Amino acid sequence: MLNFQNVVDELADTIGRSVIIGDPHYRLIAASAQGDDIDVIRSTSLLRRQATAEHKEFFDSLSLHDAHQPVTVDLHRLGGRERLAVPVRDTHDHLATLWLITGDLPPLRGADYAAIDTAVSITRDLLAGDHVDREPGTSDEITGHLLSADSERRRHAFDEAVARRRLERGDSTVVYAVDLPATIALLDRLAFARRLSTARTSSLAYIGERHDRMLFVGRSADLETSRQAISDEAVARAITLNAIGTAHHARNAPDLADAAEQAAMAAGIVHAVPQPDGVSDISALGPWALLSSVVGDRSQLAIFSPAAYVLCIDGDETQRKTIEVYLDGAGHATHVCEELHIHRATLYYRLERMPDVVKEALDDGVKRSALHLCLKLIRLWEATGRI
Repeated sequence: MLNFQNVVDELADTIGRSVIIGDPHYRLIAASAQGDDIDVIRSTSLLRRQATAEHKEFFDSLSLHDAHQPVTVDLHRLGGRERLAVPVRDTHDHLATLWLITGDLPPLRGADYAAIDTAVSITRDLLAGDHVDREPGTSDEITGHLLSADSERRRHAFDEAVARRRLERGDSTVVYAVDLPATIALLDRLAFARRLSTARTSSLAYIGERHDRMLFVGRSADLETSRQAISDEAVARAITLNAIGTAHHARNAPDLADAAEQAAMAAGIVHAVPQPDGVSDISALGPWALLSSVVGDRSQLAIFSPAAYVLCIDGDETQRKTIEVYLDGAGHATHVCEELHIHRATLYYRLERMPDVVKEALDDGVKRSALHLCLKLIRLWEATGRI
């Protein structure tokens, strides 16, 4: 779950120094674990959860609330070390400040400033929830509200995006869900997202996350280009790309919420059940989408399909694979033998030695369909760790 504590912890780990987020009144919002860079000002603010009156007066004299760029603050006169005050602003207000101690520490590098910039962006997005009554103004603010938890705000943002010709209703708008390894740090994930959203070669806009998958919106006309841009950026950052799932906006849908859920589901299915190139649209994953919604365990297979239960619980892997490939190939012996690399006589021998409940299912249309689906269901459960 993305929150202020994640931001300060991730940033502190990345830049090698502790981090504080303070509100416009110098009250503590979040603080990273304390390292060796703590001083009397920091320890006092942590204990009191806010700055002292003397510190507030000094900070106010610097007009930090009007700053649009990072400000170096010399605190030696107050018994503290030099700090970098990084403003977090939207188009209207100063929302917060990231405080980093710089005195007596190694200079910040270009990569550090990139991480700080990403942390500022995340903090701004998190604080946007405190301004729910404000109408989004800039295109970035509108994009940031497309998956708002507030349905009215979400729909208004979508209407605004359509009115400004940033998006269109219907199939021409596509949501992309990108599944990255869980080991990728939060700031690295967000840096990846920001780069894709600002690259000249990409028409993608980052709109948030669902089920730990990064979500972007773009145009269907740029489908292949956008997929390639995602893959190229992952390669450039040496990030393994687990899967990409897509879903198109339904013209009668009031916003992108449903498309986002469907794209996230598609990415999850592609990761669990690999598809060509690691990419697929939810429209091509109908049976898997159906199966992914089934809640249960192996014991329920006895109800869904006794034949599948026998193959998965009491049968061996050879029997199970033979039947699965046989059903995938609609019973065409030539295709099945090619897939299994066996002779036709071997196939018939295996089928003849199947348990009676399996042979009975193969001779009944409905039972045969249930058997096929349940074999796929168990594969999906195994791939996603549900059993």
